[in-house]
Amino acid sequence: MINDQSATPDPQELQDEQRRMSELRGIVDWAMLRLRHDRMTRNEALRLIEGTREAVLALCPGKAEVFDLVLRPRLLRIDKERRFADWGLVDSMN
Repeated sequence: MINDQSATPDPQELQDEQRRMSELRGIVDWAMLRLRHDRMTRNEALRLIEGTREAVLALCPGKAEVFDLVLRPRLLRIDKERRFADWGLVDSMN
């Protein structure tokens, strides 16, 4: 929160926000890495995406819409691209 005396954010709150954003990046990066490189079924990939969503919302409550609009499509696209690559259809995507 912003201190009532000034427009300067509280250093502790800033540090906490930076920690949460770093953790958020780590969670999403880990999910992307797994989707790109782990062999998993479509259902396993969807469970991974849902688990990622739950972890993100635990860090950032109230941001479900942002996840659904930004991160979920990105994670689904990564899974789709890997499946096309596995089938040898990468060139047909471009």
